[in-house]
Amino acid sequence: MHLQSYRLSLALLAVVLLAACQRQNEVQLTLIAQNATLQSEIEAVRQTATVDADRLQITVEYMGTRVGQAEENRAQLQATLSARGIDSSGVSGVPPQVNTAFPVPGATTENLAPAATPLAEQTLATAEITQPALVNFQMAPAVGSDDCAVNPTSNFSPSDAEIYIVATGVNIPAGTNIAARFSVGGQEINHDFTPDFAIDDACIWFFIDQADVEFRAGTWSVELELNGAPASPPIPFTITGGEAMTEGG
Repeated sequence: MHLQSYRLSLALLAVVLLAACQRQNEVQLTLIAQNATLQSEIEAVRQTATVDADRLQITVEYMGTRVGQAEENRAQLQATLSARGIDSSGVSGVPPQVNTAFPVPGATTENLAPAATPLAEQTLATAEITQPALVNFQMAPAVGSDDCAVNPTSNFSPSDAEIYIVATGVNIPAGTNIAARFSVGGQEINHDFTPDFAIDDACIWFFIDQADVEFRAGTWSVELELNGAPASPPIPFTITGGEAMTEGG
């Protein structure tokens, strides 16, 4: 009798121990599964944070570029107005208008805000200009019957027959001397004329050709004057291809 009770007790103890082991194994398996899930979630958070950080960095760099372009445009406008004797103090108080569109990662430049317009292609309203001035400068290979630029461009080749600088004259009285000073590689080519008629909101132009100077590759510039005073900042243009111009000719 005692032997049977002893055997029954051992059997019950074995069952209890087996159940405890099974319970411990289930807890361990649960913990392992939860740990794997947490690791996956942590990795997903890390990847998301990295992408967000990259996007934020792209935005910061992009905005810095756009603000720099806006400031450059404003400085150019101030210099242009000052050269024409127009008060430019109000320009400094105008906040730059910057396109803040969020750049999409992987987007091409066509998807982003347009680049700053070159000075030679900017236009300026003439209605409020009260003093003699030249505005709206354009470089071109030709002019039309209205004396305005045809196919404006800042890039030319040695095969071009002529290179024009075109501007709009505003409130220019008869007898005003208008001059253009082309320069490259230390060489300067000057042209001027004095109209016997008033010019108001009409195109005027000067040009150089192969008879003036050989069109060699390089960065050129031209400045306009009214009665010997600067009427424009230096307006750059380029000639590409062929032999390069060197200092002094």
